[in-house]
Amino acid sequence: MCEPAQVLIVEDDANALSGYLEFLTVAGFQATGVSDGAEALQIALRNPPDAIVTDIALPGMTGFNLAAALRSNDLTRHVPIIGLTANWAPELHATAVSVSMHIVLLKPCVPAHLVAELERLLAHAKAAITNPSSLVANP
Repeated sequence: MCEPAQVLIVEDDANALSGYLEFLTVAGFQATGVSDGAEALQIALRNPPDAIVTDIALPGMTGFNLAAALRSNDLTRHVPIIGLTANWAPELHATAVSVSMHIVLLKPCVPAHLVAELERLLAHAKAAITNPSSLVANP
């Protein structure tokens, strides 16, 4: 039997965090939540999760800063990151790409959409680990 994927949720709104934790747990993930980026970074460096879902507009260390810090560390550079934002702006996508976020979803996020994106990213990450050559384009 497979262990449930560990997902770290970073959200400074307590009600939203509680909701994410509830629906990801019901969907079969092992979800852990924190309210700030600095704490999330420390947790991820101690025990890298299978995926991270982070609000972008966090006080202190933003979701973008968190993603950049995770990408700069060998332990966490491979962890899929989903950004969440309530304020879409054209430059947001470019910044997300520059810090290697895999996708940015608009809040409020439909639970089924977040679950589907997590499953897609985790399947892709698993494929990369079990068969790295499958991700290399043929000349």
